[in-house]
Amino acid sequence: MDSLWAVLDSIPEDSIAVTVYLLGSFIALLCWYGVAKRLPKLLGGMTWIIMFAILLTPTVSEGNNASIAPAIFGLLFGVLTKDQALVWANLSLILFVLGICMVLGYLWSKYTANKASNVVHNKTSPL
Repeated sequence: MDSLWAVLDSIPEDSIAVTVYLLGSFIALLCWYGVAKRLPKLLGGMTWIIMFAILLTPTVSEGNNASIAPAIFGLLFGVLTKDQALVWANLSLILFVLGICMVLGYLWSKYTANKASNVVHNKTSPL
């Protein structure tokens, strides 16, 4: 047990925090996928993308020990401190990621629909 603590003491705290955050976000998105696949396809996909954008949009925190942080924390901190610039900076980052993911989701749905129609077309073709 002491060797486990020695190994953990040798790893920087920032690396542990980022790893735990990413693993927790992955688990939350995986759980939400279980819910989203039971919803209508469009609604399920959109809610998963919204969860992804909220959980995983990065920003840079301010202060002496500035590092990468989730934008939702900056947004909430800005709302609590009534710092409009902080709110808009973090909200714009989240909306940017949301927009990019929505465009990619739209393109992916068109690609899969086209692929499915080509499979059906090729099966019904006499050649």
